[in-house]
Amino acid sequence: MAATMKNAESDVHVTFEDQQKINKFARHNAKLQDLKDEVTLEKKLLQNLEDALDELLLLEDNDKPIPYPLFML
Repeated sequence: MAATMKNAESDVHVTFEDQQKINKFARHNAKLQDLKDEVTLEKKLLQNLEDALDELLLLEDNDKPIPYPLFML
């Protein structure tokens, strides 16, 4: 069973198996992009946490107590 996809310059025949492979590749490629985006977000979070730690360490050198918000649970 072959499907025909019209192209501006020529006819292209894509078999069912080839279309399945194309779809599988597209799904994996989308998943890869999602994972790359997630890694980028996690790197930003890590950098923010490291910056906060650095700020706390700088404040720790002073004799003053470190200010922090009190949350009611």
